[in-house]
Amino acid sequence: GLKDWQHVMERAKSERGNKKYDCIVGYSGGKDSTALLWKMVNDYNLNPLAVTIDSGFIPDTAFENVKDTLQKIQVDHVIIDGAKETFPKLYKWMFLHQDSEDKCLTTSMCEACSDLVHALVVKEALKQDIELILFGYSPDEIRRYFYEIPQHEIVDEWMPQFFWDEIFTEEDRNHFITHEQVKNRRLPRILLPYHVLDYEEDEIIELVESKNLVKKGNSSTLKTSCHVIMAASYYDLNRYGIVPYALQFSELIRQDPAVRKKWVITMKQISPLIKLGKFNEQGFNFALEKMGITKNQLSEIIQV
Repeated sequence: GLKDWQHVMERAKSERGNKKYDCIVGYSGGKDSTALLWKMVNDYNLNPLAVTIDSGFIPDTAFENVKDTLQKIQVDHVIIDGAKETFPKLYKWMFLHQDSEDKCLTTSMCEACSDLVHALVVKEALKQDIELILFGYSPDEIRRYFYEIPQHEIVDEWMPQFFWDEIFTEEDRNHFITHEQVKNRRLPRILLPYHVLDYEEDEIIELVESKNLVKKGNSSTLKTSCHVIMAASYYDLNRYGIVPYALQFSELIRQDPAVRKKWVITMKQISPLIKLGKFNEQGFNFALEKMGITKNQLSEIIQV
């Protein structure tokens, strides 16, 4: 993986200027994608196109980070919001049809959501004739992919089968990639560089805050995570007795045991609040309202 990454970067630098953009950086406003964008410009001397997918559930803190960063890094930026009507339908369907005893709702929903996000970014890459897409998934986010997202999944596996349900329209389905759209086209590679590069969370935070890319305190994952995760976490804790963040925190601890105390304390602080729907209560209520679900309805769904 690391050798491939080095080769990809050498090639990108050697071809710099041949096209308007050297790559796309999926830019969420979180600390990892912010740092990745900075590195592409300053460490690799490339000209990326920053692409943000607006699902309608992104916290204000994340958008504030985007605004602050783009005042410091001179790159073109595109916000894609054409699927804002689709995301809430996707989320609501998954809340109403969660039937797995093996996988928590948050995990299933994040996977389906990320497939839609990836599809929208790939469409932008095809439109702009960009052959490389980078996402800032951190090393703890390796359950599904490691370093590279297989190209065959772009067409064959990204659209969930439930998108043929009557609540979804042809417009919803058209956000995904079809064989016809990529016929005789070269699909972009989709890489997750933090999976092979040295990664220290504290160093990422230090970078984005010391360069004034984000305000101090705004780099916390808990502040930039999608609002719907608050509602899904409430569901998972009250139905399964688990906090989805525990998976992420555990992987961070495995990579650096020195941070164990920090994340154990965090878990103890947020778990009671999540269970009551009081952790980021504003985001929790916002997500329910956007999906058209009340807290009482959600509680009834959990108890079924």
